[in-house]
Amino acid sequence: MSPPMPPGATGVASNGQASSSRSNSYPQMSLNAMFNAPARISQPHLHPDKLNGALWFSIDPSVGAFIRATWQGYYMGPWKSWRSVSDERRDSWWQTFVQNFYWEPQFNDLVYALWKKETWTSIGERISTKKRKNKQPKYINEKDWTTLMEYWTTEPAKKKSKKAAKSRKSDTVGKGVHKQNARPVGFARIEYNMTTETGELPSYTDLVRKTYTNKDGTFVDYRAEELVTKAEMEATQLSNTDGSPQSPSATSAPSRVLLNQAYLKNAKGKRGHVYGVGSAQYREHAPSARVPASLSRNLELELRVSGIETNLQSVTANVSSLKEDVATIKENVSTTMAAINVLIQTLRPQATPQQQVPSTQA
Repeated sequence: MSPPMPPGATGVASNGQASSSRSNSYPQMSLNAMFNAPARISQPHLHPDKLNGALWFSIDPSVGAFIRATWQGYYMGPWKSWRSVSDERRDSWWQTFVQNFYWEPQFNDLVYALWKKETWTSIGERISTKKRKNKQPKYINEKDWTTLMEYWTTEPAKKKSKKAAKSRKSDTVGKGVHKQNARPVGFARIEYNMTTETGELPSYTDLVRKTYTNKDGTFVDYRAEELVTKAEMEATQLSNTDGSPQSPSATSAPSRVLLNQAYLKNAKGKRGHVYGVGSAQYREHAPSARVPASLSRNLELELRVSGIETNLQSVTANVSSLKEDVATIKENVSTTMAAINVLIQTLRPQATPQQQVPSTQA
């Protein structure tokens, strides 16, 4: 059973038509007009930090369910993957998403990148599953399904399928076949749940431990274990003031930023992804940059902000201490002045009876 649609989303009908009169009026509008339509503000909100109960990709299942329902409701051709879908149909799917969700303009590029990734991934996974089971999905008509079946029996298609299967089971770095224990929950959702439990965003090493280990703490993926161990060792060394290894009792726990930087340095994949963190790496990366570069830039910015905050706290503490010193000086000066006044009064000559002026006789 599919997750429920987000409250407020108009959705799409099974016949491929938008399910509300408002949605039916949108195809004649430009994309810019859709973005600026006043009605959008009342739709479910999207935000990478989920502020004020907002939704986000790979964290809230309803977002993925809506995307899946959209492309299945508008699936009108023998399309085996995202690449074979016409530009016109892709634009139609995107316009439907724009109509049913609201986000701040600053996230336009990020939302589009994650929407596109979610769409092409779900198409590939769903179609591949139906292909393996030799079962026609309800959203593909008989003619298109027959065309697809005929294509999959051709030699080029068989060769491509065999190559993909081999790639999934390959051991490209000599660390064993990739394994993890998170399925079917996305890494971004696991990261969000960990944040909710502790009140702090987990480090990549903690996230990998959560998703790549058994209940007894043993890793199921050799490469993941190696990356975590190496990152923790390097981050611990960097957290020491002189940068040299010390005994465990003499070292302090490295910060999340140092752990993430150390992990990213060794976990970059050949295709521009980060090994071991799944959908968590896409939560707020810049679409115009490779994922590792985008995440590294975010970490450097976070480290700078943290340094500024630390310096600000130090300055605030110094100002507070200075105020206390000034207050103490003022108090000492006040006390000193009072003592001086007493001394002056003591030293001032007093008038004797002979010096007193006689009173005037009447």
